[in-house]
Amino acid sequence: MDNQKNSQFFPDNYDRNTLGLKKKLARKYNVKEDFSALDISKNAYNIYDWLSERKVDNPNASSVYFFDYAAQTLGIPYQLLTESYFTQTQLTEEELFKHSTKFNTKLNEMNRTKTPSSQIEVPNFNEKIEEYFSQKQISELLKQLSIPGTNLSKSNLKRYNLNWLLSDIVKSIWGKITVNSNLEEQESLKLYFRKFFYKDKQEYSKQFLSLTKNKLTSLIKKEEIQKLEPDSELIKLLSQEKIDTDSLNKYIKQKQLSLRSLSYYKQFLVHLSHAFYLSPKNIFLLTGQLPTHSVVKTPLEWKYCEQEINQNAQPIFLFGDDNKSVIPFFDFKDTSGEMILSEATFDTRELIHDLKKTYQINVNFSQYLGDVTHQIMSDHTLMVSSSLNESASFEEIIVGSTGIIYKKLSEIEKASINFCILKSFGIDYQALDEIYKNTNLKNVRIEESLNKIQACVEQFQNQISTEYVINKVETEFESFEEEIRISKEMEGNALSNMQTVKQEKSENKEKKQANNIADIGDLIDLELAKENNSTDEEDGKK
Repeated sequence: MDNQKNSQFFPDNYDRNTLGLKKKLARKYNVKEDFSALDISKNAYNIYDWLSERKVDNPNASSVYFFDYAAQTLGIPYQLLTESYFTQTQLTEEELFKHSTKFNTKLNEMNRTKTPSSQIEVPNFNEKIEEYFSQKQISELLKQLSIPGTNLSKSNLKRYNLNWLLSDIVKSIWGKITVNSNLEEQESLKLYFRKFFYKDKQEYSKQFLSLTKNKLTSLIKKEEIQKLEPDSELIKLLSQEKIDTDSLNKYIKQKQLSLRSLSYYKQFLVHLSHAFYLSPKNIFLLTGQLPTHSVVKTPLEWKYCEQEINQNAQPIFLFGDDNKSVIPFFDFKDTSGEMILSEATFDTRELIHDLKKTYQINVNFSQYLGDVTHQIMSDHTLMVSSSLNESASFEEIIVGSTGIIYKKLSEIEKASINFCILKSFGIDYQALDEIYKNTNLKNVRIEESLNKIQACVEQFQNQISTEYVINKVETEFESFEEEIRISKEMEGNALSNMQTVKQEKSENKEKKQANNIADIGDLIDLELAKENNSTDEEDGKK
């Protein structure tokens, strides 16, 4: 421990006003060895080790309180100590005294708030963070960040030690921007550094957190794509001179167990979303040969599409219609022609029209749903919040309509159907992750369930797609904004006439009235019926 009486800058009794706090700390964390505020401050850069050597209980959490004691005792900014720790820079007694508002009488407000010298070039911290990641091997970094024993079904970020990454970025960048700077320049840089990386003395800034999380998420996705390789076991089976279909069926049975992993289950569904015309058995074979999703067809089917198969194209072997023989398919990437492969473009107006024509589902928009994004009414009218943008509205309409059409299916089956349909439109259905984690897969009949999911996705996609083709020429649609305006107007008319309806009920008790007009959908139907009746009466008078 430092001898306080030999301090060059601080008086011998500098801690007399905080002795009570010191004793409280010693009792709370069972500290047997004496310590001082100067000792804590000069060891802030390796505080965890320093506390561990003194057998302090819970050194990681207790460091906050020891820093607070040191900052109060010396009259220095708390952030000075956390900065020392994050940047792994040891503080000298002179530096501590320089920042002390309690003991440095020459330190005035001007010096404390002095802006950085104009000669200092302000670092581009966004570029510095990009540079940090560019110098790392993705697989090695993720391995270093991974938390042992984490369930694979957890969301990506929860499987990695984000706090360690944030701390390492701060240390690395501070070391690089100050490597060739003098003390005065470092003081100027600190102001910029703190402003970008810190919100307050204990929290990182939102911009730094957001940037790091987004970068980490993109790296995880990139690494997962790189990990996707053809299944060597399947390739070996398909390389035989005569392919044994019994062996392929055994392989598929084994791969069904892999669906207990969320990552593989989603990979399977991504293939299904783009090749919904294939059986689940063929999706397993396709996933094993072509890890990234695509569109595959037989040579004859590509001929109908006016696409030519390239000379060096590698065939993908799948079961034929008889489920007994194996025939070659070819990936779109191995063909040439004018066809362009892209995500389907969603059109909310057409979807609303198609659902009404094909499934008799009426979609209306309401501003009175509160936090609810969609609601299925008793007459299967689908009410969607009018506060959503078009992309979010499209997703809610898909989820709501499949909830009506496939209401007898399990939650995981409906979620899987939604995932496939939305994925084909380039939309990620994030609710699948939570529903998957809450599903006991041991109680799911995998083969039966997959057949249901595939059949429903194919049915929905074919019927909606067919309607799109038919109606693009024949029908003129209102704009999305106009659809919402009309729904709001109808809803407003219905609500404004509630009083009139109540009066009519009291005056005509013997007449049959609707038993329940509480639902918005019923109110709208009632209002429309009234308008139609009044129109018929006027026509009769004419």
